[in-house]
Amino acid sequence: MATGKSQDTGLLTKLKSPFLNISKFLREVYTELQRVVWPSHDETYGFTVVVIIAVLAVAAWVGLWDLIFGRLVGLATGGG
Repeated sequence: MATGKSQDTGLLTKLKSPFLNISKFLREVYTELQRVVWPSHDETYGFTVVVIIAVLAVAAWVGLWDLIFGRLVGLATGGG
């Protein structure tokens, strides 16, 4: 029959295991971040402009369909 102490040790090990290698993980994250090729200021600006234009285009598209379907539902329900 198993003793309570061995069960406690196993439980303690299971609870501590995610935190045992946290410093190793953080070192690896730092190393990987050193390898990243960050975009230049001009590239970041260009990407930002593209994203803003895409968001505005999608917002206009969704707004247009919302207006169309809103009017159709209003006409169908007599709300005018």
